[in-house]
Amino acid sequence: MDGPRQAPSPRIPQSIRSGASSSLKVGPNIDQVAKQINGTPPTLAHRLLSPSSATPLFPLTTPDRAVLNDQIYKFLALALRAFVLTWWSKLSPRDKEFLPQITKVVQHVVKEVRDRVEGEGEDRLIGMILAGIPALVQQHYTDFRSAKSKIGTSYASSGYMAGVFHRLQPHIAVRVEDEQGASIGVENILDPVYLSAAIDMVLKACLPPEESGSDMERHIVREILVGPVLCGALPRVVQPWFIHKAMLDLLGSPKKPDERPLPSKPSPFTFHSITVIFLTAVQAISTFFLKVIHLSQSMIHLANDLRPPERDVPITSRSEAIRELFFSSSRKPDPKKSNQLLPQRGLVYPAFSLVKEVLDLRCHPRSNPVAAAAFNSIELTAGLLEPFLDRYLPYVLKTKVLTARTLSSIVVAGTNNLFPESNNGYPGPPPEIPSLVEQAMLREKLEMRLKEVLPYPLSSQSTTSLILDPLSSPECNMHLVILIIDLVLVTLFPEIAVSNT
Repeated sequence: MDGPRQAPSPRIPQSIRSGASSSLKVGPNIDQVAKQINGTPPTLAHRLLSPSSATPLFPLTTPDRAVLNDQIYKFLALALRAFVLTWWSKLSPRDKEFLPQITKVVQHVVKEVRDRVEGEGEDRLIGMILAGIPALVQQHYTDFRSAKSKIGTSYASSGYMAGVFHRLQPHIAVRVEDEQGASIGVENILDPVYLSAAIDMVLKACLPPEESGSDMERHIVREILVGPVLCGALPRVVQPWFIHKAMLDLLGSPKKPDERPLPSKPSPFTFHSITVIFLTAVQAISTFFLKVIHLSQSMIHLANDLRPPERDVPITSRSEAIRELFFSSSRKPDPKKSNQLLPQRGLVYPAFSLVKEVLDLRCHPRSNPVAAAAFNSIELTAGLLEPFLDRYLPYVLKTKVLTARTLSSIVVAGTNNLFPESNNGYPGPPPEIPSLVEQAMLREKLEMRLKEVLPYPLSSQSTTSLILDPLSSPECNMHLVILIIDLVLVTLFPEIAVSNT
């Protein structure tokens, strides 16, 4: 009798088949490669992603961002070693060309995203940061308070917060109820199919035709992004205690009672006290004039940085710098190259609108009339400086925020959280969730720190509750995170968005 029929082998794409056929060829000795790469031992990224080549890896960023390039490759090498090499080495132990093929896919994606950001997507990215994200956060606070006011009424048929909020912000990627109408946990609230489809469309938009035809490579990269990175991290990120901890790390811990300044007692009127007052006044005056000189020089440099590209003559005088910064018309972006996220009034107004909504000064200004009057005065002043702010805010984003140092720190933080060095770069065990008592202590510390940071009219318990209460529901926070992910994808890849027409 014939033996059992073997199942047909799965179809392997050409790019992977070419690498698998050469799996019997052992690459060059690693010591020889080490001698060829600047005389230093090869990194983990080079050993895994380019084992048969002595040349450096393909640069993903510009030459002035070499540190960011190394951190991206380190993250990619650790991710492939943890989520791909563990099962691929069992199927083909001697194949060293599979991970380089996946690396080529990631290289195409990163290069395409970089070209889009540095090209026509720069105005869209600025509009997303200054207008799009503040609008989403503002809508989150508005809908949370609206849903909270409906609890216990006939409008809240589900009877719990997440269900009412989901009806105000329905999203296909978020599911807060099962088929029987019961609430489900935040671990199951996210639909991985939606994220997989979104990432797959992004990969198809980034890859060239010869690479996008390989379904296996594209699906592996997609599952790495969707599985451990998004579906594994998002349910933790939306937890209130995680947000409280992140805010405490950003603002710092509250001061201890013995570290707080004590009220000073008036000193007696003596010759020594008069001398101290006189020297302090002289120092203050000299410091003031030094600041004025530095400010005038900084205004000239800033005016040269913000001047229109068609103007070749540099600005040398202070009067010309003041005229250029505060009285010249702001350059509006080209509507054909930007999206509709840019506000009509000015780039600073979405932030003001968000702060008013967070502090509940838009609908209830009488709850804190001092703060409402202060914000109205600041908003009036910003209106007078609108031509300057419309050019200064994008300049700050480009030169101070979206820098190689900032982006490298974000990649390093993500690498250390997903692949801690204490576990030799492999995914560590899931961190312990703080107990309810520890979560309450985190919020209490954050409230104390907010009272220290906020100015006098806002440093109260009611203000801290206005800030933190809308972030207390992980299900509602998941809606905000998914909307931000949608905004980022549509900003960078507007062709994947559904047209209103």
